[in-house]
Amino acid sequence: MLEAVLAAGDPVSVLTRHVGCELTGVVTLARAHSALESRARPGRVKAQPYANLAFGLIKASLEELKTVSLHVPAGRLDAAVAVLNSIAAGGAGGLESAADCRAKAALVQAARADLRAAVVAGLADAWRECVTPDAGQRLAREMAALCVIEGRQHYLLSAEVRAMLSRGRLDADQLSQVLLPAERDLRVAVVVEGTSKLEGLEDLMEPACAPSAIAPGDSVAGWGQGASDLKALIDMARHASDARRTWSRDQAGGQVVLTFSVRARDLGAAALLGRQRASELLDQYVAGQRTSEIRLRPETLAFDPVARRTLRLSVPALGARPVRPLTTGWPSALRESLRTAHIARVTEAPTTAAGLCWAALEALEVKPDSVGKLARALSLQAVRQQVVDLHQRTRTAVAAEVAAARATHHDAHAMADKLETAARKASGEHAVTVAKKAIAARAAAAERSAALEEAQRAEAQLEVLDAWTGVGDDGVLRRPDHWLDAISAPVDADPALQTAADALGGLLGFLKGETAVRLHDWRAMLADPASLAAWIEKIANQFEKSLDWLYVIRNTALHDGQFVSASDLLDVHSGRALVDMTLEFLGNWFQHEDKAAPEHVALPAIRVIGHLAQRQEELLERLRGGSREGWNVARLTSPTSTGWDRT
Repeated sequence: MLEAVLAAGDPVSVLTRHVGCELTGVVTLARAHSALESRARPGRVKAQPYANLAFGLIKASLEELKTVSLHVPAGRLDAAVAVLNSIAAGGAGGLESAADCRAKAALVQAARADLRAAVVAGLADAWRECVTPDAGQRLAREMAALCVIEGRQHYLLSAEVRAMLSRGRLDADQLSQVLLPAERDLRVAVVVEGTSKLEGLEDLMEPACAPSAIAPGDSVAGWGQGASDLKALIDMARHASDARRTWSRDQAGGQVVLTFSVRARDLGAAALLGRQRASELLDQYVAGQRTSEIRLRPETLAFDPVARRTLRLSVPALGARPVRPLTTGWPSALRESLRTAHIARVTEAPTTAAGLCWAALEALEVKPDSVGKLARALSLQAVRQQVVDLHQRTRTAVAAEVAAARATHHDAHAMADKLETAARKASGEHAVTVAKKAIAARAAAAERSAALEEAQRAEAQLEVLDAWTGVGDDGVLRRPDHWLDAISAPVDADPALQTAADALGGLLGFLKGETAVRLHDWRAMLADPASLAAWIEKIANQFEKSLDWLYVIRNTALHDGQFVSASDLLDVHSGRALVDMTLEFLGNWFQHEDKAAPEHVALPAIRVIGHLAQRQEELLERLRGGSREGWNVARLTSPTSTGWDRT
């Protein structure tokens, strides 16, 4: 369950495993609240989103809350469900006036607080006692959604969970505290380029934020043990300004370090929230300064005055590995979408970036009435992603288990050796005590030896599986269909496949946790193609709802100017991932279209999307017939395949 929480909130997870794709109660209710708040803005000629869309979100939230209520303490969501029932009873007509929407937004905000408390309590109860797998997974997704929406930074969350586990077992209260620690006042420092002084700062920020603009040479009082890091940031800003001036041959360029407080759950969240607040602050300075640019540098500092810890980071995080284009064969007509997708990727403001994600899809001629086709095409790409991701996770899990077994084996034998040496040197009653400890330690070391032998067998089984699936030293899966064959081999499998299937069967007995659960789930779906069809259809429906919401964000952000929403951190992740997946399958198509049949060459993107949507429908029809023979996962979205032509 804890693995599921971390995986669902991991920004590098494939979209179908990330909570941004899930229609959880937390997500749908946050979106309903955002829609009502947007419609509550006064003085709008045409409120966004339309009343029927907002009403659809209310109904979806009501259904999700009814499901969540089955897995949390009885009665915890009765008031929230009653609120949504009362709003739903008024129909879309009850969401027409700004005043009505404002009042209902306040009610939904209270329902969100009830849902949050219920999820925290439900997960704590599930941690204390056994629950059904479905209940555990549902609560894990709801908690992951809370973590993302409330700004919890995954890399810090994961590190804190590991640190807590290293100290021993977690009880339910500790679990809640590490997943969602209380908000606290944290200090943030950002570098503003393009000015040497921010006048009127105190009039623009709340006094509680304790804003301060520090120029080179100014005092850094109030930062305690974070003062040295703040001085380092100030020095870096000064050196960067000097280097810029030298490079541009005396072109002027001032800088000032802006510090203030925010309330956040961790230092990473404070840094990103601080950058957002600072950027909004600069809006007002930019409006009065038209001849030069004012902007934030990437370097950011966050400081926890209670824990006396600092976090240095640069936004966005940059890579270091070589990069290559997705394909060199993009039609010129798709350049607009690529450009918009790039801008959406580098835009920090989450709601604006999510709105630009829809603009990138719109440049491909995707319209609100064609999101169903795009969702079906995306579901094919999602299958490929899931298959490859499951393979990678399996290899990672085996490697982690083997490394852990070796480490514990080494430590156990070292402890036994140490105690035996001490027992030989001891005398009297103390020698007896140490000897008993040495005997127990040697028995524990023997258990660790047995565990290491089991891990080494798993390592050997993975090597057999790698040979069957074409995995080389780089760990890349080259035969995804062979991987699926090994998961669920036919009764008349040839010897090579049966050997690989037996090896994977051994790994299934060795692995634990979420990876093992996913392997069992895929084995069950592959054995029952109709259930696999149902899963693909479910994913397509989730994508369609996410795309519908992305269109709403485009209207509220780019047309109506709203730049903050209750679900913006989830929305931007989902939007970027949907665009990435779309460009992935289009890039694959255009890269190989020269080998395709004439009718599949030089198609516009929207027709490729339509063709793959039709392919998905044909695929589902075949799977519902009870067979997957001929299913070609490796070329599921290729122009040179039908997706069902594997020999």
